[in-house]
Amino acid sequence: NQRGLPEGHAVLKRFMSIPVINDGKVRIIFGVGNKAEDYTEADKSQLQLVANELHKLMQQRDAQSQLRQLSLAVEQSPASIVITNPQGVIEYVNPRFIQTTGYTFEEVRGQNSRVLKSGDTNPEFYRELWQTILRGEVWRGEFSNRKKDGTAFWEFASISPIKDRAGQ
Repeated sequence: NQRGLPEGHAVLKRFMSIPVINDGKVRIIFGVGNKAEDYTEADKSQLQLVANELHKLMQQRDAQSQLRQLSLAVEQSPASIVITNPQGVIEYVNPRFIQTTGYTFEEVRGQNSRVLKSGDTNPEFYRELWQTILRGEVWRGEFSNRKKDGTAFWEFASISPIKDRAGQ
């Protein structure tokens, strides 16, 4: 039966298709056709392996596309974005941070975020800020920081812990 095939497509004499099921749903159906003899269990096993790998590649491609979009959003954000480890050591800053503070990424990478402290804020304030974050909660507030040239500036911040899959 040629129904559904494009004009000029070879007549299908034999056809085998394999579904890839993930989370209880059919994600793709992968098929081959026109083998000279009947398909065997070995053919079925090989096709299943190929279909599963194809599905993994498609998922990786989708994940990479989402990561590129997220990266662009962070890079183009009108807000300063700083990522630190749990000890406050800076691992990443976006271009808005660089523009606002005058520091380059190379100058702050590996530095503790204390490098930005203006000295105008009570140490207890920072203790409470870090306790909130380390409890896994979001901290929101305003504090004074210092640019590379020494100029103090106030900024409103929303500081969120980044959790792993286990919620840590």
